[in-house]
Amino acid sequence: MPNLSSTLDAFPASRIAVVGDLMLDEYLWGHIERISPEAPVPILSVSHRTSTLGGAGNVAENLRHWGADVTLIGVVGSDEAARQLYDLFQSHGVDAKGVLTDPLRKTTRKARLMSVEHGQQVFRLDEESTISVKGEIENSLIDAIRNLDQNVQAIVCSDYLKGVLSEKVLAAVFEVARSRGIRSIVAPKDSNAEKYRGSTILMPNSTELRQMTQQRANQDANQEAWLDASARSLVEVLALEALLVTRGSEGMSLFENSASGLRRVDIPTMARSVYDVTGAGDTAIAAFSAAVASGADLGAAAQLANLSAGIKVGKRGTACVDLEEIRASLKEVRAPHDSV
Repeated sequence: MPNLSSTLDAFPASRIAVVGDLMLDEYLWGHIERISPEAPVPILSVSHRTSTLGGAGNVAENLRHWGADVTLIGVVGSDEAARQLYDLFQSHGVDAKGVLTDPLRKTTRKARLMSVEHGQQVFRLDEESTISVKGEIENSLIDAIRNLDQNVQAIVCSDYLKGVLSEKVLAAVFEVARSRGIRSIVAPKDSNAEKYRGSTILMPNSTELRQMTQQRANQDANQEAWLDASARSLVEVLALEALLVTRGSEGMSLFENSASGLRRVDIPTMARSVYDVTGAGDTAIAAFSAAVASGADLGAAAQLANLSAGIKVGKRGTACVDLEEIRASLKEVRAPHDSV
């Protein structure tokens, strides 16, 4: 797959803006040796903790790990979690001048309690604000988007429904992308598909696609027909250039508008084993966007997204995938299946 290999070579030269919900992923590792005398729950004796970027920050971290130039736009609170996020942005070389501080918001923090003995999560604690941005903060986000560097080659929207991607903020992203002739690529979470009208490419998973189209797959035998109908409906209603559906163990399906109509390409999963799906979607959209920004066609970009996600699920937490790991997987890649 020389074309895919040359696309990977171009990743470090890509320039991408990431707009969306920022969060701190915290892991508290410890030992479970006894049950609490206060309630029938295990006691985790914490031995160490680690913190990583989550949400839109994880997308940015993946892109920086591959050498891409990244501008990050989002909102954090005025708290300890925000301070940790800024430290992580700096350590990864992410341009965070577009990250705003709202003292009335709580920075999203997901604390996972992990058992050392079992290597598994036993509990998760979430702290967050989910109210949509408004007023001065919303206007400042829009200004940051409109003032993005002219060299940006793609804009990624990472929506986790934490309030940053309001309809006005998204509209600004889509307007800027259209005016500059670049693609806006969205990882959607909202069931209201109209919120994403104006985007170039949507990248939902199967559940998100079902929620946005309000269609159900009645029988297993009808899964493919349901997928075709749902994808066609969404592409037509929102006038998308393409829709890339992530399907877990079934890989990905790319639906691309072409001169001959809607073209479907199925890409089989490359995951050998699934250890942890945390951050797999972030890795996939980062790889897809880097490939698009590097000039790859959408089929090649989807192939690299699929390979990257397949490697990611074999890792713990939000660990990044190395370019050399992707290159190694290219040698084992199976050809995608093209259909209409």
